[in-house]
Amino acid sequence: MSGHILSKKLLSIFALVILVTSASVGCGGGSPCSTLTTLSTAEGDVLVMKVGTNTWVQGQVGMSLIIGDTVKTGDNSGALVTFFDGSTIELEAGTQIEILSLAMVCSTGVTTITLLQTIGTTISRVTALLDPASSYTVETQSGAAAVRGSVMVVTVGEDGTTWITNIEGNIWAIAQGVELPVPPGQQCIIRPGQPPALIMMVAAGDFHTVGLESDGSVVAVGMNDDGQCDVGNWTDITHVAAGYYHTVGVKADGTVVAMGWNEGGQCDVGNWTDITHVATGNFHTVGAKSDGSVVAVGINYDGQCDVGAWTDITHVAAGTCHTVGLKSDGTVVAAGCAGEGGNYGQCDVGDWTDIIQVAAGNYHTVGVKSDGTVVAMGWNDDGQCNVSGWTDIIQVAAGYYHTVGVKSDGTAVAVGTNFLGECDVNTWTGIIQAAAGELHTVGLKADGTLVAAGDSSYEQCEVGTWDLN
Repeated sequence: MSGHILSKKLLSIFALVILVTSASVGCGGGSPCSTLTTLSTAEGDVLVMKVGTNTWVQGQVGMSLIIGDTVKTGDNSGALVTFFDGSTIELEAGTQIEILSLAMVCSTGVTTITLLQTIGTTISRVTALLDPASSYTVETQSGAAAVRGSVMVVTVGEDGTTWITNIEGNIWAIAQGVELPVPPGQQCIIRPGQPPALIMMVAAGDFHTVGLESDGSVVAVGMNDDGQCDVGNWTDITHVAAGYYHTVGVKADGTVVAMGWNEGGQCDVGNWTDITHVATGNFHTVGAKSDGSVVAVGINYDGQCDVGAWTDITHVAAGTCHTVGLKSDGTVVAAGCAGEGGNYGQCDVGDWTDIIQVAAGNYHTVGVKSDGTVVAMGWNDDGQCNVSGWTDIIQVAAGYYHTVGVKSDGTAVAVGTNFLGECDVNTWTGIIQAAAGELHTVGLKADGTLVAAGDSSYEQCEVGTWDLN
C-alpha cells in the first residue's frame, strides 16, 4: 500500500462518523472557538502538503495543520495528529490523510472534524466529551459507518476496500443502503459497491476456541464434553464469547443463543433481547444492551451477576468470579469477588479513567487507556499484571494467569505464566485481535487466518486451517 494514492474523485462516497461529545470552550456568542491542530509526532519520512500548494515538505513536530492540509507517511514511518478537542489520529506507515473540516462553536460546544483517508491505516482515539451532536468523520470510497465510541482502526487498501475495527463503542457500518452493527472487538469490511459485512472474531474458553466467520456462521474446536463446540448450525451471529464449558452467541436481531454446561444457569439466555455483545465467566454470562444496561445469568456466589443497576455501559468482561463494565465516560465498574479466597483486588478499578477496553482473567482485570498504555489489578503472583511498560496497545485479552496485548502495528506482547508456551506470541504479525484461554492464546490476523500458542491437549489450538474471512 505504501506510496499508492487513490483518485480523489472516488473519495466522496465513504464517511466514517464517530458521534462523540464535546465540551464548550469559553468564548462568547456563536463564534467559532480555536481549532488549533498540530502534527505532534513525526517519525521517519513524514511529509506535509500545505493547502494551496503542490509541494511536499518534511513534517516538523509542532507544525500547525489547517483545512486543506495533507499528511502522508512513508515506509517505516509514522505520525500523530492532535486535534483541538484532544482527539488524535495516528498514521501508520504508507498512509495519507487530508483535513477537510475543523470547527468548534462555543455557544453549543459542537465540534466537527472531517478527514479524508486515501490509503493505509489510521488509529483514531476520540476524546469523550459532552455533546452528542458533534462528529468525527473519516472518509474513504467504499461506504459509511456511524459510531459512538472512543477508538477505532480504519484501513484502506489500494482498491478502496475499507476495514473498520471497533476497539470500543457501538459502530453501524453503512453502505449500499445497508446498516450493519459492528460490536466491540469485531471488524467490518466494506468493498467498493458492496454492502458491509462482519468479517470475524475469535473467542477462547478454558479448553476450546470459537471463531465467528464473515457470513455469521460459527466454528469451534477443543473440549466438547458438554456440547460447548456444537455451534455448527448457528447462523446470523454477530458476536461470540467462550466460558469454561459454554459458548454464547449474539444474533443480528439482538437475541442470544448458548451451548454447553448449564447447571449454573449460565446458558439461560433465550429470553434476552436487544443485546449488542456478551461476556462469559467460568459459570456466568453477561449481556450488554444497546441502551447501556446489563443483564447476567449463572452462578452468583460472589455477586458477579449483580449488574442490574449498571447504566451507560459500552463494554463488559467476565472473569471467574467477577464482572467488569466500561462506561462511556471511560470509567470502570465491577461486581463480584465477595467470597473468601476469590478477592485479589481485581474489582479495585473504581479510580480508573480514560479506559477504552477492559478484559477479565481468572482473578485479574486489565484496561487499555486511550493513549495506548495499559493498567491492571488483581492476582499478580505470575506477573500477569506487569503491563505498565506496554505502549501502542489497541486490544487486550486476559487468560487464567496470563495477559496478551495487540499493538497498533499488528504485533503482540504477553506476560504471565508460560507453562505451555501461551505467552510465545512475540513473532506474531498482522494481528487484529487476540483471545486468551486457560493455557492457550489465539491471534486473529487481518486476512482472516489464525495463529495459536500454548496448550492444545484438547486441540484448542488447531485453528491453522481456519479462514474466517
